[in-house]
Formats: sequence, C-alpha cells, structure tokens
Amino acid sequence: MRRRLVVVLSILLTLAGLAVPQAATAHPDATLVAARSAVFGKHNVDQTTGALRADRIVFSWFGVSGFAVAMAGHVFLTDAWVPNVYTGHVPTSRAQIAAIKPSHIFIGHGHFDHAADAAEIARASGARIVGSAAHCAHFRTTAAPGVSCDAAVPSGARPGSLHIYQGLPGITVRALPHLHSTMKAPTGEHAPLLPIPPSGRLLVQPPRPEELRRLAGHLNDPEGGAVLYAFEVGGRTVVWNDSVGPLGQDPAGPDIVAALRRLRPVDLHVGSIQGFNEITNGLGDAVGYIDALQPRIFVPNHHDDWFPVIATPAVSRERAFLDALSSVDAAPEVRYLRDPEDYLRPDRVTLPIGG
Repeated sequence: MRRRLVVVLSILLTLAGLAVPQAATAHPDATLVAARSAVFGKHNVDQTTGALRADRIVFSWFGVSGFAVAMAGHVFLTDAWVPNVYTGHVPTSRAQIAAIKPSHIFIGHGHFDHAADAAEIARASGARIVGSAAHCAHFRTTAAPGVSCDAAVPSGARPGSLHIYQGLPGITVRALPHLHSTMKAPTGEHAPLLPIPPSGRLLVQPPRPEELRRLAGHLNDPEGGAVLYAFEVGGRTVVWNDSVGPLGQDPAGPDIVAALRRLRPVDLHVGSIQGFNEITNGLGDAVGYIDALQPRIFVPNHHDDWFPVIATPAVSRERAFLDALSSVDAAPEVRYLRDPEDYLRPDRVTLPIGG
C-alpha cells in the first residue's frame, strides 16, 4: 500500500508551497465561540465563553477516523488529519480544528491518514498528544519543541492488555493495544471487498498539489502500534478505534476479544470498517470488533473518500457493511456516516450523559 501511495503521489504531485494560515485577530473568546460553534453546533456551545454542554457526548466527523469530541465539557480529538486532498471536500481545515482548542489528541495509530496533522494542531492549540510509547517516541523525534505526548500504552505492552489513562478529569480512559489491519488468507466466511468503483472526484476536482507535497513527507511515518480507546463518563461507555485487525486469524486475537468483552456494556462504538484484510475477507474484521463489544449504537469511520485511487465514497461500501453485520448476533443500531454530507454534522452522533 505504501509503495502504491508513492506511485500515486509521484503522478499527481507538482511543486507548490503550502499556504500558511493567517493568525486570527478576533477577541479570543469570540474566536473560540465561532470555531466551536462551527464544529459542534451553536446549540452545544455557550455563546459567551465557548464552553461545551456538560450533559452531552458529541462526535463531529472531519474525515477518515478524525472526530472532534465534546464529552462532559471536555474537548478533544480522535486522530488528526483533515483529508482535504480534494479542495474543500471537508468543510474545515487544520487551523479551524486547532481553533476549537482541544485539550488532547488521541492517536489510534501513526500512519499519515490518521496523524499527519497531529503535531501542527498540537502546536497551534496546546493539545497533548496521547498514544502508545512508540507514537510518543516518533513525535518527540520529529515534532518541533512544545509538543507534548503521553504514552497511554507503555512500551512492550501486549495486545489485549488494558491501561488506564488519567489525563481527562472526570473521564475514565482505557487504552487497549490491538491489531492493525493486515491481509490474511481467505476463509470464505465473508465475500472479498475491493475499493471500487473509484471516486470520480479525481477527474472533476483534481487533488491539491500543496497538500500532496505535504503528505509526501509523511508516507514513512511509523504505525507505532494500534490503540483502541474506551471512554467512561456519567454512566456511558464510548469506544473508538481507527483500525480493525484480523482477530480471528491472529494468535493475539483471543486475548483482544476477551479484553473487548470486558469493556461491555458499550453505549456507542465509533469504529473503523476499512482494512487491508477486506480484499480477501471482506468486512469480517470490522464485524468481529462489533460482535465482541456488542454496542448499542455503532458509527463507522475510515470508510470515506479520503485519498485518490485507494478510497471511495462511504456509500460504496454501505450495502456490503450492512450485509456483513447480519452475521452479528446482537446487531446494534447503525448511524451510517456518508461523505461529504455528514462531515461536521454533530447531531448525527450525540448522546446525553446520564440519560
């Protein structure tokens, strides 16, 4: 896949400089209010202070597995890459996401489509990056001074172990090292799924050279392990993961499944449904995570048109996902997100706390 990305970039890339966002000149509170209102909706934001409602959990999607999250008044991100390779595909930018002033950026894994904007957003907002020890080692080596990283998963942690992160007051965060997606031999249980038809946007809306140029420097960013996070607050449990590994085909699978089951009951699972194994085993890995967690509500991620040639719009896999989900005994309510219309639509993924 990485070699394919290099080829795609070499074809698409032309020399261009990356535009530098201009500093905001409005009153700090007004800037914060405007930024958070655009991402979370005015009805969720105090229009004087910019504070978020403390009685809500809100996930606002900005592409791939990236969400701006408001949880019991805290504001944080899951992953950090705004996939605007196509101009204006996502109605926001790195600068605008930084302007909501997240306190933390939780990294699921370190590939460019998940973490390419993490250091820049962290520098601009003051957010702490949270991930594995390997993620933090990478950011400490490559990021400019001023970027802090907390290792929620220590070095050498085994897949399936659960680790408490205490950086969010009032919210219990459990970090679970699991498996990144990888291709395995077909089992015949689920039909193969290819990322077709390709997006027609490539022809009508050519990729931005400056963004391709910037991403070229992130193609070798290390995975650093895959981490799933469970957030517990006000009687609610919310799980987010940005990759799905072959739980049924890997020696570590049983330990990870056992750990996922220990996280139950899960009110909301925001999980990846795209992975390398789908080419031979369809969406079996994605539904394996859902089956283990048995969430009440499931919201997909990593299923949108995030990069030319190798990704397609979310609707291209919707029917296949729903068909695969029929194999789960306790199927959840599905709130299927479609791009680009569901970017920055916070009411699509909102839960009351304590309700």
